[in-house]
Parts: sequence; structure tokens; C-alpha cells
Amino acid sequence: MTYPEAEKFLLDRELFGWKLGLERMHRFLEKLGNPHHTFSSVHIAGTNGKGSVTAMTAAILQQAGLKVGRYTSPHLLSLRERVSIDGSAISEEAVCDFVARFRDVIVALECTFFETMTGLAFHYFAGQHIDRAVVEVGLGGRLDATNVLTPAVSVITNLSFDHTEHLGETMAAIAAEKAGIVKSAVPCITGVLPMEGRRVVAERCAGLGSPLIEARQRVHITGLRFTDKGSYFAARTAMAHYGGLFLPLPGPHQVANARIAIAAVERLIAAGLCPADPPLQEGLAAVQWPGRFSRLAERPLILLDVAHNAGGMRKLRWMLSRFYPRRTLFLVIGLLKDKAIAEILQALPRNLHTVFAVPAPTHRSLPAVELANALQECGVRTEVCGSVEEGIAGARAAAGEKDVICITGSHYVAGRALAGIKHLTI
Repeated sequence: MTYPEAEKFLLDRELFGWKLGLERMHRFLEKLGNPHHTFSSVHIAGTNGKGSVTAMTAAILQQAGLKVGRYTSPHLLSLRERVSIDGSAISEEAVCDFVARFRDVIVALECTFFETMTGLAFHYFAGQHIDRAVVEVGLGGRLDATNVLTPAVSVITNLSFDHTEHLGETMAAIAAEKAGIVKSAVPCITGVLPMEGRRVVAERCAGLGSPLIEARQRVHITGLRFTDKGSYFAARTAMAHYGGLFLPLPGPHQVANARIAIAAVERLIAAGLCPADPPLQEGLAAVQWPGRFSRLAERPLILLDVAHNAGGMRKLRWMLSRFYPRRTLFLVIGLLKDKAIAEILQALPRNLHTVFAVPAPTHRSLPAVELANALQECGVRTEVCGSVEEGIAGARAAAGEKDVICITGSHYVAGRALAGIKHLTI
């Protein structure tokens, strides 16, 4: 089997959509030899920030000398990005071997794309004898395919409204789904949660005898300085003082994510699963997580940020206004049709010159014309484009050397943007 054939087989599983529930996943993992029982893990849920916390936690553990598997979603350029060990994506050969060996099982069980990728990740991690896995939830938590894990630490980064068609229309309902990852006696670390959401998570933890740890109560940030290339700060905990930290992911929300990652690592230390005195300086400085206010080019400055819901867009707006308050801004944006479009548009940056509405390269895309109509109703100057590449070209033609172009929205848009302008140099 060639890699293109294996990749096509995996991507074709997307036709099965999302099938929330764990019975099929347990059956699948039994056929794989229950690989998830061979390693300890950190399991990370949340509306926003879970990918960043996953990347930070994995980077710190790797710098501490552990062999670390990382499972994230979605990908930007290649599905192999989802499954990595010590920062290196799974090889094409390993993907081919897995598909060739278990194709009949996958078809017979009618596994979805995400279930299949989760099985691939766990099987690969077990075969490579990793020390720890850091695993990001795909959707929700309670019924997510990754929730077969009994981790050493559970994490809920934050809670807001997204995927309400699957997770519920109220904060309590969403919190209940996310809190479904909490296991008996397993510590749960959280970011700042809305009052109603925190109540639900706290009740779940109390019922299971799981210590609830709020990161901001355990990790105190001092000396914080923001720049558009990252943040400088120190962190003090009951265990240690970590000075001279630099995080190359800009914005206060990323510092909040780092606080969660630090709290998670310290719980692993307390459990004897990570060496004491973890190299936080090296770990945080080494974090690579594309699409989070990433700089793709200069003159004009081109930024890439996967702000695909209202919470993410508000964070993007803060950073653009903080770092480039007097620079003209052009936006290239494409969204999926299942998003809360009105809420996202209300959170758009205020100093927009022109927005280039593009289709996300997926059947789930909101048509660019519909997006443009909604933008124009908000009083935003908008141009309709037939592709991500056309939108980027239009923005580059309109922008001056001192202006800012921000490409944002769906991960599908970000991936196409990276593929389309990777020849540009910073």
C-alpha cells in the first residue's frame, strides 16, 4: 500500500461524520490489543486552548528527557501532524502499515475518521514504547473517542459556546460533556471557568473523589511582558520558582495556557511520572504550534490565526489592537457553516479596512457569498473570493508594506494558506 492510498482510505472515513460514543472505540481498541493500557497520559479537553496546552505540556515533558507521544486535531497540512513522538510526525510507512494491517477491522466496525486516527495514534505510541502521551480531546469529552483513557491527569482548559449541536445549548450542558473526561481519583486541572461551568465540573470531581485544581490558584505569574512574538514572564508555585520564561506563542491567553501546562507537569512530578525540576525554560521556548498568531511574511506583515469561534476571535482582536493599533488591517477569513457566525462577526477586529471572504476547502464550508453578506450587514467592506489563494492574493494586492494581513477562521483555511504561501520568507 502506498501512502497516498492509505491517506485516501483514512480521509474517506470522514464520510461517516462524528459518531459520539465509546462502544465502537472499545471494540476497535480490543482488536488493536488495547494499546492505550501501555502508557500513562495527560488528557486535555476545553473549548479553546486545548491544542496549545497539549503542545506546551508535551514540549516540557520532552525536554525533561521523556519519550512523549502527542495526539492533536485537526491538522493543517498533513494528517500525520496529528500523531507525533518527540515532535516528529508519524512516518508514512507507519501509517501504511497500520492501514494495511487493520483496514478490514476498520471497515467492519464502520469506524469514523477520528476513531481511526485515535486508534492509529495509540497503536503507534504503544509500538514505540513511549513514556507519556499528551492527548487532546477531539469534540466534547464524555463521548469522545479519546475518552477510553484513564489518565494520570485530566485538564479542562476553558468553557464557552461551540459545537452546541453536539454538546448542548447551555453552559451547564457543555460543562457536563467536557467534565466527562474526569476519572475516579484522577486530579483535574482547570483554567478559568464560567461560574455555572465550574459548578458542574466541581460536582463531577467531588462525586469521583478527583482533586480539582484551578491553575491560577497554583501557578502565580509575575514579571509579565507581552510582545507580538511571544511573552516573557516568571512563574511561582508551591513546588518551585521558574524564572526567565519565554513563550513563543503571543497573547495573554497563551500565558494562561502555559499556567495550565505547568500545573499539569507538577502533578506528574508529584505522581512520580516526571523528573523533578522540569526544564520549563527550554520546554516553553521550544513550543511550536502553527496557526496561533503565526508570522508568515513581512512587508506586509502576514499573520495566521485559527480563530474559528467567538472566543478565539475576541483573543485575536485583543492582540491585533494591542500590537498593531495604528496599522491598517486586511482580513482573509473562511468559516464552517456549523459555527455561530453572528457571534464570531461581532467579535471581529474594529480597525478593518477590507475583509476577503473565502470558502474553507471542505464540504462543511460556509459559502463565501453568505459570509460576505453577513459581513456587509455588519457594515464591513467585503470582497467575495473563490478560494483561499484568491483571498490572499487580493489582500496582498490591496495592502501596503506597513499594513497587516491576517488570515483566520477554519483550520482548513489555515492549512490551505500555509500550503499556498510557504514560498514567502520572513
